[in-house]
Amino acid sequence: MIALLDTNVIVRFLVSDKSPKYKNLYSFFESLEYKKIKIELKLIVLFQVLFVLKSFYKVPKDQIAKGITDLLKYKGIVIKNKTMIRRMMEMWCNKKLDIVDCYLIAILENDSQNLLYSYDRDFDKFNINRKEP
Repeated sequence: MIALLDTNVIVRFLVSDKSPKYKNLYSFFESLEYKKIKIELKLIVLFQVLFVLKSFYKVPKDQIAKGITDLLKYKGIVIKNKTMIRRMMEMWCNKKLDIVDCYLIAILENDSQNLLYSYDRDFDKFNINRKEP
């Protein structure tokens, strides 16, 4: 069995929603923190969380990055390539890049055989082998 986490659960937690409807939310995340329960966080959900927090809730990028990075430390949250996701969040917070560019850089920067087809010359500032199609 696999347990997944939806965007709205993470968003409610990160915006500290204290309404009665979400009274079990904080104990749920405490259970995740100490691996009393285990879930998988899909990358598409993570990207949607970033989008919702930034566009709808107007949360500053640095606060979003910190919240996500802190969540990645929870022992009960499984996500593929956690180290790469942390690197993506760090770049997104500290550079003037969109999240997809940060994701691509984080994937490719540790691969000596990397290759990215793109017209975006901003990638040339990183250790990325970029070619135009």
